[in-house]
Amino acid sequence: MKRIYKVIALLLTVTVLFTGCNPTAFRRWMQGILGQSYVPFSQIEYTRPDMTEFRDQLSTCIRGAESDTKVQELMDKVYDLYDVYYRFYTNYKLANIYYYGDMTDFYWAEEYAFCQENAAEVDAGMDQLLYALAKSSLKPQLEADAYFGAGYFDAYTGQSLWDETFTELMTQEAKLQNEYDTLSAQALEYSSYYGLFGSEVGLQLEQLLAELVKLRQEIAEYAGYEDYLQFAYDFYYARDYSPAQAMAYMEAVRDQLVSLYTEIPADAWSERYKSWTQEQMFAYVESTAENMGGIVSNAFAVLKEGGYYDIAYSPNKYNGSFETYLQSYYVPFVFVNPQGNGADPLTFAHEFGHFCNDYASTGTVASIDVAEVFSQGMEYMSLFYADGGGQLRKMTMANSLSTFVEQSAYSSFEHQLYLLEDVSVENIRALYEQTAQEYGFEMWNVDNREYIIIAHLYVAPVYMVSYVLSNDVAMQIYQAEDSASGSGRQLLENNLATEELSLLSFVSAAGLTDPFAEDRLIRLRETFEKVLG
Repeated sequence: MKRIYKVIALLLTVTVLFTGCNPTAFRRWMQGILGQSYVPFSQIEYTRPDMTEFRDQLSTCIRGAESDTKVQELMDKVYDLYDVYYRFYTNYKLANIYYYGDMTDFYWAEEYAFCQENAAEVDAGMDQLLYALAKSSLKPQLEADAYFGAGYFDAYTGQSLWDETFTELMTQEAKLQNEYDTLSAQALEYSSYYGLFGSEVGLQLEQLLAELVKLRQEIAEYAGYEDYLQFAYDFYYARDYSPAQAMAYMEAVRDQLVSLYTEIPADAWSERYKSWTQEQMFAYVESTAENMGGIVSNAFAVLKEGGYYDIAYSPNKYNGSFETYLQSYYVPFVFVNPQGNGADPLTFAHEFGHFCNDYASTGTVASIDVAEVFSQGMEYMSLFYADGGGQLRKMTMANSLSTFVEQSAYSSFEHQLYLLEDVSVENIRALYEQTAQEYGFEMWNVDNREYIIIAHLYVAPVYMVSYVLSNDVAMQIYQAEDSASGSGRQLLENNLATEELSLLSFVSAAGLTDPFAEDRLIRLRETFEKVLG
């Protein structure tokens, strides 16, 4: 039971890999318009994005960039386009929230699919705009602090990657991901994941992953990369470390922590099997925020008063959790499908950590790697600040150790998956089985088809390594708080509004230790041994 739980426990925290352009000046502009007046979620209405409006606004902007207009006249047009752009992604995410709230609802399935399949055109259009602005005679004025900022267009020289072929490839990927969502809805009919394996739906999920891997390799090749791994590291995550460094870290986790993982005492999971109601879960995180105070407390007040959360259980609901950001309203939203057990308060705390990051920064510009530091860090802070948090410490440390080992295993599998020369269902199964054995999964009688229930492989490629490396950094926040009360809380709060884009630059700016440092895994092992015995 614990084995299956761990596979699905760390699902999406961000459902849309938001690749758009969001310079600081634009965030301040939008914030000024809204005046930080939050619209309650119940009053936020979904409207299907108008693609004709987007295309017309884009054409107007590009013509303006190519003419001899005044800078403010051009910027007025650009602001109008950004408003349409933000509304597209806001409605995309609303459709996501409602569809994942009931995956049997045909209307929301259609709306989500519409947004999903038009996102590539929108991203391509915004990229075209930035290349047009970079070529404009007004470029020096556009790079003023009041607009895009100095050097903003340095990355937009030459030709845009988003040509017709690349846009079509990305649209094909979105369609395959929509197929995954359809199959996931059908998978709800199975009472257990074991029943899913070998079924018609399960076989289709296996074939779908093989198709996605092949397509993504084609995307990377078209973009000029030797493999998809480095493409994803650059294109989606702005990582300042390489796939080779990440693989070496995951191998070190295997060598240093697997033996400890396979010996986690049974009593470490006792709190996991106790019943928790939705009200208890909410109270746990509320008390964490109130006792931490400051911006964390303010963020929870906004979440509570605006109703920016869905934490109710439903059998038709997406079996996972995430946090997302509604750009047009400058407010985050938390989604959790609780399991009714001791994992729920930590899941909610995790997503609330993302909420705090987005709230403090009015829409984080940090990478996924950095964002995951705050979500996992909030879980650890809850152990010190939640009413009754101390009783969950041993379970949380067991869960954290499992995160290091299991997410390293899944990520190692995924990294090797994109290096396969012959991508077939048979070879994928063999690779998963080999990797699972290397990371100690044989004690759970692992099924080599288990990978089909790892959602990230389908909808957030090469994401899972973020859980591992960010957890290393988040554990430093825990270790600080454990050594001196208040020091971990201060570390987390001081950095919630960070504008550091990548993990290693964030670690350096925050005065923390590089996760690739030689002694980090030794220190982590010592912490786990101290709590778990």
